[in-house]
Amino acid sequence: MKFYPYEPFDTNNAHNKLWDWLKEAFNDEPGVAFYRYPVFTGNFLREPDILLFHRRYGLWIFECKGCTINKIAAIHGHLWQMHNWHSEEESPLLQAEDQMFAVQNKLNGHRELRGRINYFFRAALPLVKSKEWKDKDFTNHTGTSVWLYEDLTPSALKMRVESAAQEYPQLLDDQTWELAIKVLGGTLPSITPRQIPTTTPPISPIRVIHEIELNLKVLDETQQKIAFEIPDGPQRLRGLAGTGKTVLFAKRIAKMHIKHPNWDIGFIFFTQSLYEQIRRLIVIYCRELGDREPDWQKIKVMHSWGGAKKEGFYSNLAERSRVRPLRLFEVQEQIPKIGPNKAFEYVCLSLVINKLRDNVNHPELVDKINKIRDLEPEDILNYSETIQNCYLEAEEKNIELFPQFYDALFIDEGQDLPSVCYKLFFSTLKDFKRLYWAYDEAQGIGSLTIPTSAAIFGRDTQNRPRVDVTRAYPGGIQKSHRMYRCYRTPRLLLMTAHALNMGLARQGGPLQGVTTREEWEALGYTITEGDFSLASVNQGRTVTITREQKASPHPVDQENFNQKESLGDLLIYKAFDSELNEITWVAQQVAEDLKLGFKPEDLIITAVGGDYDKKYMLRLKETLAELGVDSFVTGVDGNPDQFKIPGYVTISNIFRTKGNEAWKVYVCRFHYVNQPAQWKGETELVKRNEAFVALTRSKV
Repeated sequence: MKFYPYEPFDTNNAHNKLWDWLKEAFNDEPGVAFYRYPVFTGNFLREPDILLFHRRYGLWIFECKGCTINKIAAIHGHLWQMHNWHSEEESPLLQAEDQMFAVQNKLNGHRELRGRINYFFRAALPLVKSKEWKDKDFTNHTGTSVWLYEDLTPSALKMRVESAAQEYPQLLDDQTWELAIKVLGGTLPSITPRQIPTTTPPISPIRVIHEIELNLKVLDETQQKIAFEIPDGPQRLRGLAGTGKTVLFAKRIAKMHIKHPNWDIGFIFFTQSLYEQIRRLIVIYCRELGDREPDWQKIKVMHSWGGAKKEGFYSNLAERSRVRPLRLFEVQEQIPKIGPNKAFEYVCLSLVINKLRDNVNHPELVDKINKIRDLEPEDILNYSETIQNCYLEAEEKNIELFPQFYDALFIDEGQDLPSVCYKLFFSTLKDFKRLYWAYDEAQGIGSLTIPTSAAIFGRDTQNRPRVDVTRAYPGGIQKSHRMYRCYRTPRLLLMTAHALNMGLARQGGPLQGVTTREEWEALGYTITEGDFSLASVNQGRTVTITREQKASPHPVDQENFNQKESLGDLLIYKAFDSELNEITWVAQQVAEDLKLGFKPEDLIITAVGGDYDKKYMLRLKETLAELGVDSFVTGVDGNPDQFKIPGYVTISNIFRTKGNEAWKVYVCRFHYVNQPAQWKGETELVKRNEAFVALTRSKV
């Protein structure tokens, strides 16, 4: 049986005790169990203390009360009069019954499950003994619906469940059982499958899209935890592109917002074109879970930097700290040719220097602050480590530099943000420090590996990491999750993207790469031949790796995919003797795609960065227009936050495509992958990273 603790345990210890007994009793049994399983019905959140679903014994709801016998003054039917308790009255059996029906209604939303599952509910009192209960003559009021200490110890609990279930035999075939488990584990909102016009030929890409959209989108084991658990402390999420990190964060935000409407929650990202997508996801999940609209005063969707017209984490924090926020053009005036990533690090460091200079006069820090207070702009980045260490020392001395105003912060695209930014995130959080951050594996510039939490947040005076993401919180919520199943991109494209990202077949050898079996397996690969031993490396032996089906759940990679003939080639590559010929060919292909039934918004055209990027994309737009195809260039045409417009093909640089996806993607100017622009200060690692991002935008 799998066990999912979605919430931290109560301090009364009763829930913890029952959960441990349940795990001991059913550990080797077929089923799932959830602690604080969320069920939303209209404007109500039903949250059973424990939900147990057993293949033979049915679905059980336990409402657990941590009271001792002297806390219960009297029982009248379903109503319990309480003494010296947090409420005057309790009705645990009614609670459990309501929760049971809420879960039943959720499962009955799938007609295949109606009438197939048996449901039971009980009130559980782990701190009350049977003799105490009988002495107060409570048995006559509750019958067998209340289970006490003697009923709940592991062997007794298993026997009681089995005995009660025997009266109502439940036999579930494999298909029904698997569907019920999937629905309980959570689904992602489905869209109505695209209609297939009667004139559509037997072999058509529209049939592929229709087949994929028919699939019930369910959460896997790791995704369930990420979507519904709420750790009282930091949590790191690592995953490949297309594993669902952004979607799961949005779902968790919706749950938190509905359960804790007074919390101030922030969602921070780096790519500006993600703004509308993230807001849309939060709206979808607030409606799905709680049938309500999000309160945007309590949920802040923020670009990491922000601007004159758009709220951002940095600009907001600077204003709250009474420091004028800097804009990108101002930084570029001070430091010519600086890129957006380094510019953002610069403004964060400058903000820290401002606060240290104006607010800290501690004798042990004065000399250190004097060394950084008047740095020239071009020197600030070189002194990044010194500035951050000084900042940490101030915090160790309980000098509060920044206000705390968030109850929880979600960080997407964490690989694009500098470590100083994480320290600022941490400082602005209230107690519990609920900081949840996601890294895209193999998408960080310069490396396939990610920095440790100690490298990001620093160490305390005892040399311990300030933020520890090893092991788990009490109750079982993990401090770190790693996701390797790619749902967006087919296996062939993902493996190609990794090979290009490494420079696997590059003249002169790979630029970067994972070099241990453990790390490759953590990315979802299987070693089929060879090893990474020193002897093997010295002899130049080949290591062969692949992605097996469990790591590649994309529908087109499955043996039973019904539209294999309509797929065609997942990857087509074509060389040209000029960019003009490339533009002409791409435009013609797009025009043909639309004739085959693609919608314009199904398509993305992106290009590896090089010389005259804007000129290239505008020429592409003109060529499409000559063929009667409407398109728009992101960041140039219309709202800079928009990435897709119905009826228009999207043309975008790779930086803006991050976090976005399409059924079909054209990647142009691929020759720049190993030709970094010297005048931009780029490296080949940066270009290889762009190639990875571009290829993993494709859904087919």
